[in-house]
Amino acid sequence: MALPRTIRNFNAFVDGFGYFGIATEAKLPQPKVQTEAHRGAGMEGPVGIDMGLEGMTSEITFAEFDPILFKKLGKQERFVLRPLQMGEEDFEATAIIATMGGLITTNEMGDLKPGTNATLKLMMDVRSYKLEIDGDVVHDVDLVNAKRVIGGVDQMASARSAMGF
Repeated sequence: MALPRTIRNFNAFVDGFGYFGIATEAKLPQPKVQTEAHRGAGMEGPVGIDMGLEGMTSEITFAEFDPILFKKLGKQERFVLRPLQMGEEDFEATAIIATMGGLITTNEMGDLKPGTNATLKLMMDVRSYKLEIDGDVVHDVDLVNAKRVIGGVDQMASARSAMGF
């Protein structure tokens, strides 16, 4: 019987500075193709037509109020999340590297309660996103520059060429 490889831990970097032991959780962007329903003559029902990607977001939650992080609001920054996954059969870790660039849109402070952690969540409007799993580039998306490489295929190359860039 095989057991799945699970995410065992992660590290987070904001603008190149590591938050090992300070970051408590994070969310990766979710690339999603935006579709528009089309039902042409003779079709039994509508089908979704690819209209480009929807906007993406990412966030990191920290276990303290760090003034450096508060000052990131409204700035273009870079998040790098480095989770690792391991199986039960061996002790070999698979490296996962998620690199995102974008605008920090929110500093969300957690509830203040005596005797509890004061959390701070940074949220990013993601403009570029690259996901590598064990050295394999799975996603490489740049919304501003019309780049969408999925599984090594540049799905927007022809469109960029047709637009002259």
